[in-house]
Amino acid sequence: MANIMESASIEDIALYLQREYGIDADSAQNAAQQVVDGFIDMRDKGLIKGWYFDELGHLELLPTESALSIIERQK
Repeated sequence: MANIMESASIEDIALYLQREYGIDADSAQNAAQQVVDGFIDMRDKGLIKGWYFDELGHLELLPTESALSIIERQK
């Protein structure tokens, strides 16, 4: 998993949003673009390495080691 940069495309996320929230295709596409833009921003800030769908079909983020260390320090 450490080499994941992006394994859930905008189209995959749009389909997920349609299925989970019952929204139309255009709304799902727009929302998916916003989601991916946010993920890219988080990746550019060094918070995540990527995003993916887990084996249960949930959209997950892959945090960086520095983000994990910050989380651990706050516990």
